[in-house]
Amino acid sequence: MNESAAETRTPTYHNTDAAYTLPNDRHSSTEHTRLEDQAAGLLTLMHGQVIQTPLTNPSRILDVGCGTGVVTCALGTLFPNATVYGVDLSPVPARPTPPNVTFIQGDICKLASHDRRFPPASFDFVFNRLLVCGITDWPGYVRTVAGLLRPGGWAEMQDLNYAHYRNGKVCSADWKWMQAVYRGAAQKGLDVDCGSNIKAYMEAEGLVDVRVREFRIPYGTWEAEKRPETRHIGEHTARENWILYYHMIPKLLDGLEYSEEEVEELRSWVKGDLGAEEGKDWVFYVTRGRKPKI
Repeated sequence: MNESAAETRTPTYHNTDAAYTLPNDRHSSTEHTRLEDQAAGLLTLMHGQVIQTPLTNPSRILDVGCGTGVVTCALGTLFPNATVYGVDLSPVPARPTPPNVTFIQGDICKLASHDRRFPPASFDFVFNRLLVCGITDWPGYVRTVAGLLRPGGWAEMQDLNYAHYRNGKVCSADWKWMQAVYRGAAQKGLDVDCGSNIKAYMEAEGLVDVRVREFRIPYGTWEAEKRPETRHIGEHTARENWILYYHMIPKLLDGLEYSEEEVEELRSWVKGDLGAEEGKDWVFYVTRGRKPKI
């Protein structure tokens, strides 16, 4: 998508009461294409390992916020004897699907309270990736996940902080538009530093053996010679991230005292700050924890 089209398109959003601030573009393939490319870049970044949890013969797996279903299907292929569910607020687009995979539209925190497919203590593995824009109650969400896990079952949560770095030091704290994003996120209950906070959320709900891996994602290809696994996700990040924030800002700032002119001024700075730049990156956190065995 060229820059003009990216700025002028009108995204669509999930038709739910959830706070999710990214589009689903249900009438076009724009967001689905972005999610597929992002997943491919993250897979390469993690050296072909879609999950970092040491699973052995799981029988029931849940992928929360499954998006296009790309990870759900990968898990179904990786564990062909498991029953695998993918849950998302929007319908999952049609794709080739392993026979052991089922997609369900809904909010897992609501489904877990009444859907017979999600009884307590019934899953060996619960996975989610990049729910930073959708969860307004992380302690409650992690409590739901812990309740769904069997004793000995694992949760893995892959997410981000909105902090950006230049040569190892935070640079985004000085960006006025990012200050506004943090303010808007806070008034909606979003934790945009959830990537580094998930460990504490897991431990508070009694999960054990909690471990965190950090993967640095560059803006552009400046680190690709040294770390070739960053090339794909670096290109993706420099090309796509400014578009996400550009469209996110009005939705996040709705209800605050910003004028339309002020919102547009904030949006005008995003593309320049989030372009490819040597030394600039952010961090992708992979956190896993286990429910204690009885």
